[in-house]
Amino acid sequence: MALSGPPIILRLNGWAQKNDRLALREIAFQLAQQTGTSLLSKTDDDSPCDDEDINPFLDGDSTIPLPPSAHLPQLISVLPTLSRATIVILDGFDLFALHPRQSLLYCLLDTVQSCRAACGNKGIAVIGVTSRVDTINLLEKRVKSRFSGRILRTAPPRSFKSWISVARNALCAPIDDDSSEWSEIWQSTVDDFLAESKVLDIMHETFAVTRDIRMLSRILVGSY
Repeated sequence: MALSGPPIILRLNGWAQKNDRLALREIAFQLAQQTGTSLLSKTDDDSPCDDEDINPFLDGDSTIPLPPSAHLPQLISVLPTLSRATIVILDGFDLFALHPRQSLLYCLLDTVQSCRAACGNKGIAVIGVTSRVDTINLLEKRVKSRFSGRILRTAPPRSFKSWISVARNALCAPIDDDSSEWSEIWQSTVDDFLAESKVLDIMHETFAVTRDIRMLSRILVGSY
């Protein structure tokens, strides 16, 4: 189905959002950035934090107020009623399956299922990304029953030409605020970089050992 406009994209990572309360806070934060309004009430921000809910990415003396997990269904149910379609991307999907009671996954998938039967909403889609092939077996029965069963499996590049093509696409990823002149100069610079003999040697050695895209990404980041 074609979208009438750009969707609201919410990105969660299982390594950063280690429990449902952190995920709830991140969803509310990203929604506020993209819609301009906060969907959490002031009373939510005054809720006390448990030790397990301390944000590990903040300094030891700083914590962020986190709303209770009881507000999760209320917040998720609002997503289909927003002015634009919503896409939720769960990176490290298998890690979300390890959350107690899998409340986040249940609320998201149950909302998607309810959205299909309802009218007058913009729609919501949930995409789980994982490298673990048995993730579906980790889902509880009530969560699995709401999973559509659509699985897209990807494979690593089979040829060195495709390996280089992946590197070029990664380095030339589109950005929102780009000019045609700057884009052409950048693409030309990337082509020259990937044509260097030393770069090709490293690419050949890496391709011979592993074809993991994550390894390629670490090499490209280290090169700069």
